[in-house]
Amino acid sequence: MSEREKLVLEFIKMYFQMKGFAPSYMDIATGLDLKSKSNIHRVVHNLKKKGMLHVKPHLFRSLKLVDKSVEKMVSL
Repeated sequence: MSEREKLVLEFIKMYFQMKGFAPSYMDIATGLDLKSKSNIHRVVHNLKKKGMLHVKPHLFRSLKLVDKSVEKMVSL
């Protein structure tokens, strides 16, 4: 996982904890002081491909974190 992906994932986790709902791409870009929402879109979809996030298409604030700890416990 790249540093940018880690940064975005951590921001999404913190946003969920603080606000109780998912951030928009603009919230993420603003919170991380980035200028382009398209870069956030690319990073979010890379995280989705890696199984770290679930994204419902065409819905605003539809990001959901995937809990990998259960997967790790089952494999033990």
